Amino acid sequence: SMGMSGDFPAAVEEGATMLRLGTLLFGDRAPA
Repeated sequence: SMGMSGDFPAAVEEGATMLRLGTLLFGDRAPA
């Protein structure tokens, strides 16, 4: 899905969600 420019905003949102989940799982030890 990363191949189409139309999917880029969704990919960014998904990436941000993964970062938030990582923070919940690993706490402040997770790299920003």
